[in-house]
Amino acid sequence: MSEPLRKPEIAPPAPAALKELLPAPRLAVDNDNDVSPRVGERTGFEIPVWIWGAMVGCYAAFLVLLLAATGGARAGFAIAVSAAYVAMFFGTTRVMLRQAPLQPRSPLSRSGGKLATLYGPLSRGAVVAQMLVVPGAIVLFGTAVLIIRLAVF
Repeated sequence: MSEPLRKPEIAPPAPAALKELLPAPRLAVDNDNDVSPRVGERTGFEIPVWIWGAMVGCYAAFLVLLLAATGGARAGFAIAVSAAYVAMFFGTTRVMLRQAPLQPRSPLSRSGGKLATLYGPLSRGAVVAQMLVVPGAIVLFGTAVLIIRLAVF
């Protein structure tokens, strides 16, 4: 922190128009010896493991449905590349979580538990609906492609 901001007697004055809009600045104390050590961020994903499993299952079902709809002949390579991307997406998250300290259990694991969000607490049903609506829609899309494929050919 720069010296002018550390010493109240040398702090630059705020323009008169901003004084009523801005809060008063909190200046640092002169003694730097009482600084506590910094710790890493302690927030976790707070999402139960079964929701992650449901998401992986939805993407796997979509890829299997596409493989069944296309017959696997010409689209097999593209579906394999897509499967590799899905595996990298969820695998990277898993590897990073294993490097971090042990995460606490999700508040949604308890009955009546709520997940704290920026806009207020969410119940288990609301969290499941928000997290699984897109993977569920993707499975429905894959099902529709398979139905159309079976109806046309």
